[in-house]
Amino acid sequence: MARNDDEEPKQKDFIHPNYAQAMAEHGVSWNTLATIRKSRCPQCGFVFSLTYARTIACRGCPMSTKNCPKVRCAKCDHEFYINEMQHIGGSEYAERAVAKHQSRVERRYNEQIGRTRHR
Repeated sequence: MARNDDEEPKQKDFIHPNYAQAMAEHGVSWNTLATIRKSRCPQCGFVFSLTYARTIACRGCPMSTKNCPKVRCAKCDHEFYINEMQHIGGSEYAERAVAKHQSRVERRYNEQIGRTRHR
């Protein structure tokens, strides 16, 4: 069966183990890679990273520093779970690890600049 020119080949978007290992040798963890990896909003198609979403869309929300398992699109405010991001692959373990990592980064940053994260 011939492929139509309008159809795009579907690629599985994940963090390749060799890339993760190479970055780990330079001190970058898999969780850091997962938080800066670009994802697409399922509702509006906006492309962003978890770090960007937490910085812009979740700004002021107390849950952003309490291991929140959700991602909020900075463009349309649609919320979805971290494990729905393609590079997380539906893994609840990876979802918890990434949420915990990003919350720790947010808390540390807020402590350094003396800001409280409540609206």
